[in-house]
Amino acid sequence: MKNLSRILSIVGFSILSGGFGLGVTWLIVAFLVKFHVLKNNDYLLSIIMPILIIGGIVGLIVGIVVSIRVAKADPETEKAIENKYVGEGGCFYIYFGAPTFTMVALTFLFGGKFEKLENKLGTATSTYLTLGIFLAILTISLILREHVPKNFIIPIGIIGWLLNLW
Repeated sequence: MKNLSRILSIVGFSILSGGFGLGVTWLIVAFLVKFHVLKNNDYLLSIIMPILIIGGIVGLIVGIVVSIRVAKADPETEKAIENKYVGEGGCFYIYFGAPTFTMVALTFLFGGKFEKLENKLGTATSTYLTLGIFLAILTISLILREHVPKNFIIPIGIIGWLLNLW
């Protein structure tokens, strides 16, 4: 089970690193176009996608290398790295991916039903009811977080964030 947790952490961090590399590359291209270093024409459009793919691949490779180096470390070193770079607050933000996915999934599944609820109860009541449901999900997730083993917090959160991207 511990190996599965390590593998999920490596895969999740690598995918997030690839997305980060893609995002940074996109920002660089956008700034170059904004400041007229690159001309906004058809040629630029034809080369943007390979540039973005290269940025994503570089980010993915960096994520894989960093993840494997951390995974090969002994448990004490791994814990020290996690405490130094992630910390308790970072673990909380990573774990927050699980309740966020639940709320996004509910919104996606029942988004059309909101209009019917709004017609029956009124705008203010249905809005407060929806907010109450989301707060209940957050409360339940915080209660469950105390009962989830510490080594599963980060993988659960990473899976939640990855499902949100899907």
